Amino acid sequence: MQKERETTTCKEAFLKRLSELEDLGEKKMKIYSRLLMDTALAEDMQRLATRHENRKECLIKLWSGKPSKTKNEGGRYAMNDEEEEK
Repeated sequence: MQKERETTTCKEAFLKRLSELEDLGEKKMKIYSRLLMDTALAEDMQRLATRHENRKECLIKLWSGKPSKTKNEGGRYAMNDEEEEK
């Protein structure tokens, strides 16, 4: 029983750290999007910031114990701002 708790705690810590890194990526991309003079690059950076934000939210839901989203509700496709292939 204790080994299961240790494994769960380790997984939660790992997911929490990943969400922190996604948060950092989101902040950097937002800063870059504001600083770039090239509008196409600035828009790309803003899209990357949105992707980081979506992944961060999904990771938080995973380590907080809430159910994760399905593809249609915001899984991999929504995390990457992609259209689901039909």
